[in-house]
Amino acid sequence: MYIFDIDGTLLNTIESINFYINKTLEKYKLGEISKTKVREFVGNGPVVLIEKTLDFVGADPDSRYRKEILDFYNKAYDDDPTYLLKPYDGIRESLDAIKKRGEIITCFSNKPDSTSNKVIKAVFGKDYFDFILGYKESYKRKPSAEGIIIIKERFGVDFSDILYFGDSEVDMKCGKNAGIFTIGCAWGFRDKAILMKEKPNLIIDDPSEIKDIRRM
Repeated sequence: MYIFDIDGTLLNTIESINFYINKTLEKYKLGEISKTKVREFVGNGPVVLIEKTLDFVGADPDSRYRKEILDFYNKAYDDDPTYLLKPYDGIRESLDAIKKRGEIITCFSNKPDSTSNKVIKAVFGKDYFDFILGYKESYKRKPSAEGIIIIKERFGVDFSDILYFGDSEVDMKCGKNAGIFTIGCAWGFRDKAILMKEKPNLIIDDPSEIKDIRRM
């Protein structure tokens, strides 16, 4: 089984996220932030993304005000989550090759479940992936391994049969917490040095390498 993170692994969503973050900041007259900062803040889901953004711009710490801003961002993003995003070059070709081998392919993201399903189905097609799991309040977000366990149990596979691909330190920790073979994707939102610090089983530099990785 192959499990893929979404943002920074399958899809380059940084332009999209940056657009909606700045749309939100503009709504509340809080200025704007750069893509560099957005890249730094993503990975732990929208709650953490908004909190880090609001701290950075010096917004009012009042929790009710921040909840309103979070709700605005989530709605704006979920209304059109495919805006400005695109799959990384070579992703589709690698996934096609894996599917031809009869492998199970799934997605697992800290992005909300409804949004995760929307973007993946819009880009790859409704039934392309065998399962798509985004964040739900019923389990802990990454780096907790709970989502990995949900996917594992859904398909009845062993941990030893899972390959997990992600682009951030959060993903590397999640994979290690689950005890599965974890691959860092160096084309994503984190520098390769950050991935190396987490000591994944493997780091790859290009999406074309995905199709050549198998568990023996």
